[in-house]
Amino acid sequence: MSAVVRRNAPCPCGSGQRYKDCHGRIGDDPADVPTLVQRALAAHREGRVDDAERSYRAVLEREPGNAVATHYLGLIAWQRGDLARAEARMREAIAADASIADFHNNLGLLLRDTRRVDEALACFRRALELDPGWTEARSNLALAYEAAGRLDEAIAAYREAIAAEPRFAIAHQNLARALLTLGRFAEGWREYRWRLAAHGLAAAPPAPDVQPLARSLAGRAFALDAEQGIGDILFFLRFAPELARRGARLAFRGDARLHAMLARTGCFALGTHAPGATVPGNPDAIAIGDLPWLLAMDDAASFPSALALRPLPERVARLEAALAALGPAPRIGLTWRGGVETAGPARTQLKEVAPAALGAALRGKRATWISLQRLPRPGEREALAQALGAAVHDFSAANDDLEEMLALLAVVDEYVGVSNANAHLRAGLGRSMRVLVAHPPEWRWMHAGEHSPWFAAARTHRQDGAGDWSAALGSLAAAI
Repeated sequence: MSAVVRRNAPCPCGSGQRYKDCHGRIGDDPADVPTLVQRALAAHREGRVDDAERSYRAVLEREPGNAVATHYLGLIAWQRGDLARAEARMREAIAADASIADFHNNLGLLLRDTRRVDEALACFRRALELDPGWTEARSNLALAYEAAGRLDEAIAAYREAIAAEPRFAIAHQNLARALLTLGRFAEGWREYRWRLAAHGLAAAPPAPDVQPLARSLAGRAFALDAEQGIGDILFFLRFAPELARRGARLAFRGDARLHAMLARTGCFALGTHAPGATVPGNPDAIAIGDLPWLLAMDDAASFPSALALRPLPERVARLEAALAALGPAPRIGLTWRGGVETAGPARTQLKEVAPAALGAALRGKRATWISLQRLPRPGEREALAQALGAAVHDFSAANDDLEEMLALLAVVDEYVGVSNANAHLRAGLGRSMRVLVAHPPEWRWMHAGEHSPWFAAARTHRQDGAGDWSAALGSLAAAI
């Protein structure tokens, strides 16, 4: 997505000039169209969406049908969640001027996120026909191939984008994801080192002279720095025992909510600390997402299990009594949504199953149902219970205290949910779970199959490429 036209790109007005020499130049008359377009785009870039909208509308008052204003009003509609209006505006802009690569690229992003992948692919190809050197559009083409499950083609497109711009960090990161999803771990970990630059957490690309760690680390000390969310932290800390086995002494720097449970693992002789804190002895810092590359963990047969977590006994005892009072075993924990909901061109990370659909699939199963959903929306638990034909007991507040959630996950007999932090806590307990894997899958759940080499006790039930959960819920119902 390009909410602001690149300054050296052809101006979207169709004049044939570069943007910076045309509409990107501030005019003398504050009411002239080029000035209003520039003002609107600047406001949009700065996140002042209401100001941008007023300026785009002012452009259309002076120049009805202006393609730039029409297109970016469509983008604003998308950011506000009005997909129908967004698509209509974007198509209207292309009808007015089909020569602007940005227009096709942004429409492609909208189509990809509404699961019309073939149409999205056509849009990205058209954007590249108009601007063959535009690496962002080539990366978006690769993302659309991923959404279609065509990972080999996605990998080829990411490689083309990187060949054109070797320091294109986002393309490197996305290439890593595709490679890891296919189980090409050696290549994937190498590319995954670019994630810090892609997220603005590093000012430079990965240092090319860094080598994997030696088999013996006796006398070495490391501070393991968390860099992502709770689930990712727990996932990558599975590699910490291997460092200790090689003789290293470890500290953890990251989210304080994890400190007590990590201290109980016995892996962190140098303690647990706040992000950025000074660790006595100044051990070498390692970003935890680099651990599999540094340890050369390329063979699925040798992947470590999740870091073993021990819940607090007093909490387990209290929750066992509380659940016993609610109904007989099996007691099954449920989660139906995880990740981040976005509106607009940002790639969505939301994983979600409709509570009513989940309940309908499990209707008739004899169990005591426990809601572990973080921040359930109004009416969701009720819809789930109605579809189940059984009570659903609300334990959503446990999400506010990871120690409480760890103990609760140790007490329930089974866990069913989308991939989120709770799934990683359950994995740390070594307990079984049924994971509803959204499409396209997170790389740790792999491209296909009922099993992931990362989670021996988990079974997956996969959404199809069209966004339909029917087959996944059917297989879940047969398995419970």
